[in-house]
Amino acid sequence: MSTLFGKYFDKLKASKTKVADLTSLKRQRISDLCNKDNSKSTPLEFYKIILTAILLKNLPETEFNNAVNEIFPNRPNEDLLKGLDFLSPEVKFILTHCLSQKQVEKDIKMSDGKISRLASGIVRDLEAIEFISFIEGLGGNVLETFKRIYGSIKIAENSLPDAAILNDRTNKIFQYVRAYNSMDVENMIADFTQDVIFKNIMNGEQTLHLQGIEEFKKQAIGALSYFSEREQSIESITHTHSSTEITINYRAIAAMDFPNGLKKDDEINLEGKSVFEFSTDGKIVRLTDIS
Repeated sequence: MSTLFGKYFDKLKASKTKVADLTSLKRQRISDLCNKDNSKSTPLEFYKIILTAILLKNLPETEFNNAVNEIFPNRPNEDLLKGLDFLSPEVKFILTHCLSQKQVEKDIKMSDGKISRLASGIVRDLEAIEFISFIEGLGGNVLETFKRIYGSIKIAENSLPDAAILNDRTNKIFQYVRAYNSMDVENMIADFTQDVIFKNIMNGEQTLHLQGIEEFKKQAIGALSYFSEREQSIESITHTHSSTEITINYRAIAAMDFPNGLKKDDEINLEGKSVFEFSTDGKIVRLTDIS
């Protein structure tokens, strides 16, 4: 039977093995948190596991706050600073750091005397829900507080997202290439963001820079008259955490004479690559063609 921790993890469809590897936690520990009601996460475990899973799914960090609400829906919601609003900001700040341990324990549903036991090292099992309730009781932001204490979590470029994300990217790239070959501009831009950036680099020099889907669309429609035939064929695909690179063979038949000496009906054969960069919601935010 899944715990609320496990149900959220399952909803993300995150890989326990991958999260364990990236957090240096044991996979069995993550499985216990997902399946055993008596397994309670520490603040650090909760932060590392949940935020790493979120980032692996290419979701924004702010999803962490939704995770807190789904995993601890019935957590205490006490204002630890109630009754201090009439005081000056300076005094209120001082009293914030001098709260009664007994009152804090009562308000965040912690066992009597646990704060003292934690401070003396008698117990070390501070639970994530206790710490989260304390942060919220002081009016703090849970994610920002965790980041300040434990540091930011970054997913290395060589750490790939889950297979579902990579499959989705691959499908979108193949759709783009099919649309390109069919001279179907509308389907070429189907998965672009509104502020997409396009660059063309030839022989190490940037020859074109466009920003915005309308600018790209205008250029793409104009380019339809350049060739009577054109075809990109994908030779290889390489994924990183936020981008995918394809190597291509390019063949085209000129439909007009060009200033560089290329004549109508001449055949062009090139090798190159295209780099697609993706947003957290799976849209193409940047496309760079290199030849």
